Amino acid sequence: MPTVHLALPEGMYNELKSRAAELGIQVTDLIKLYIKMGLDRSYGVSQHDDETLATISRRVEKLEREFRLKITVTEGRMRELEETLKYIIERLETLEETLSERKARILAERESIRAGSV
Repeated sequence: MPTVHLALPEGMYNELKSRAAELGIQVTDLIKLYIKMGLDRSYGVSQHDDETLATISRRVEKLEREFRLKITVTEGRMRELEETLKYIIERLETLEETLSERKARILAERESIRAGSV
């Protein structure tokens, strides 16, 4: 595939980089897309195609917002689960400690009973 080297002003490159990140594609792919759109437009692409692209862009933006919201909610739920798990672990440790103390007390009582009966 032929290669073209292109020098861009820093500001334009930053805009391309930002837009590519929003779309989840590489800058080179975005540039190819823009070139293709420009070439298609010069061959008489209708305004309907522009409207379709705008509609798709709005849908993508809506999906991105919904996705971000779901991520936020999921992260919140994970924090709640982490706190719940931490509490359960602390309770289990307390119960283990109590159980060990009771076992030790029962063993001591049994030993004193055996010592008293001998």
